[in-house]
Amino acid sequence: DSYAANSQFITHLMGRILGEQGLSNTPIDTKGFESVLQLVDSTTADSFDLFYGLYKYNQNSINTILKLRAAMDNVVEELSKKENASV
Repeated sequence: DSYAANSQFITHLMGRILGEQGLSNTPIDTKGFESVLQLVDSTTADSFDLFYGLYKYNQNSINTILKLRAAMDNVVEELSKKENASV
């Protein structure tokens, strides 16, 4: 089912991306940050072959990656606008 495939792929993609950040527990973790760490732990515990399968056999995976990149660019652009407006 495409809903399940898309849900699994974006979850694993975000977990892998966040995992690349080298995040770890701190003494002042928020509940939200604890959830992020749980996402990283659960997705990176699965093999990269599983992640690759979620990518390869999901016809929407490339579009998901492109939309994520565009969203990241948009957020960074908004931050930059805000920063420049306050200078």
